[in-house]
Amino acid sequence: MAKNHEQKKEKIIEAAGIVFSKKGFHQAKMDEIAEMAKVAKGTLYYNYSSKSKLFAATVTQGLNRIMEAIEENIESDLPFQEHFHGILSTLIRLYISNSEVTRIYANEMSSGIDDEVLVEIKNVRKKFNAFIETQLKLGQEKGYFRPLPPHLSAMAVIGIIDTLCSHYLEDPEHDTLEEITDTVYTILSKGLAQI
Repeated sequence: MAKNHEQKKEKIIEAAGIVFSKKGFHQAKMDEIAEMAKVAKGTLYYNYSSKSKLFAATVTQGLNRIMEAIEENIESDLPFQEHFHGILSTLIRLYISNSEVTRIYANEMSSGIDDEVLVEIKNVRKKFNAFIETQLKLGQEKGYFRPLPPHLSAMAVIGIIDTLCSHYLEDPEHDTLEEITDTVYTILSKGLAQI
């Protein structure tokens, strides 16, 4: 019974991610989400008492999944350059495969969302930024990265990846994921200037 309940919640979160990413928070309708998840509207409200709470759960669970998947790939015996390229490839692949959540994460912090829910979403965003910052600090301690402010570096990494992945999602025929990964890797590891 508990497994069935968790499966329904997962279907709701998946459907919510799709609807919220396509329509934004304000235009999304709980009826649409229930229909897409193939659950009764009562079941939807039983699990998430408001659209704001469902929105927060969608972002929180999605970013937590991304962080867990990155952590699974963080250890490696490869030389640093190959390992760093592999981590970036994993992050970009996760960004694309969780595009509903990452679009919400990047774009949808608007008015009209309950203050309590906004705080929850801001907290998970801070957690994600802190997660990337921690990985960069570890790289600095090992001598792999320059001693730049880790919080600014984390925001720059997330910004570059988000921008290039958003571009890819808008026009997947223009560039490949390999080209995006190689571009991000080169910018982050060597910079743009040939000096």
